[in-house]
Amino acid sequence: MSELTTTYEWRDIPWQKLERKVFKLQKQIYRASSLGKRSKVRRLQRLLIKSWAARTLATRKVSQDNQGSAT
Repeated sequence: MSELTTTYEWRDIPWQKLERKVFKLQKQIYRASSLGKRSKVRRLQRLLIKSWAARTLATRKVSQDNQGSAT
């Protein structure tokens, strides 16, 4: 199933899988950055920003994890 066509209930989202995906992308960005590969870093950053996993985790962090703080 494609992540673009799959719909989830909030409680049924595979959070650990998403965290793993985002972490792997972040790790790739770090490695490319430390090797000085700017174009690869930019491409991976764009991919991370547009990824459904990263956007979903960001939404969760703002709506759930930051609850109670002045956001």
